[in-house]
Amino acid sequence: MTVSSIRALLRVLIDQPSTNIWSTANLNTLIFSEYRNLINEITERNPDYYITSGSVSTTANVEFTDLPSTCTLLKKLTDSDGNTVKHNHDSQFDHTATSTEPLRFDVKGRKIWWNPKPDTVYTYTAYYHYQPTDLSADSDVPELPPNFHDILAYGAAVKSRLAKDEQIAEYMAIYEQKKQNLLHQIGISQTNNPRRVLRVYDADEE
Repeated sequence: MTVSSIRALLRVLIDQPSTNIWSTANLNTLIFSEYRNLINEITERNPDYYITSGSVSTTANVEFTDLPSTCTLLKKLTDSDGNTVKHNHDSQFDHTATSTEPLRFDVKGRKIWWNPKPDTVYTYTAYYHYQPTDLSADSDVPELPPNFHDILAYGAAVKSRLAKDEQIAEYMAIYEQKKQNLLHQIGISQTNNPRRVLRVYDADEE
């Protein structure tokens, strides 16, 4: 479902077909807020659910590289030969080493720190947990299992508090059941999911 279709369902649930009381922008705010809340609950239940990979490159004679913008936790770095770069706390760095290809790294804040300092450009593959992009456009689709897109409408309907009391109770029950089913489903191993990277990619592994 797109944001537009989720919002249409939400208007049915709260019996507000027009924008006289709830504007499109205000309903979108409820939907987007519910989406972020669900993303947080999913990552608490299954930290490896939102995980991906991307390239990071060093800069000659610069000790650090910015993390990918959506990265929430770096899991592993591999070099161009597929070898894992060792993760060490920076207290174990050899700061007297001559600049060359880094042998180890640490993460501080939003930066990857290298040791030794890179002497040229080196490109690595980073495996990391990521934060799904916020919904913003009517054509956007939530990064949830497709059979659970409508949960955003039910969650937003409860937050709107425009439904009758008995409807709120009904929607809350539906929402809670959908959420439990969603969290159960994302916790089941899906080895055919191309976005899933198993725990073999822990950063401290050789």
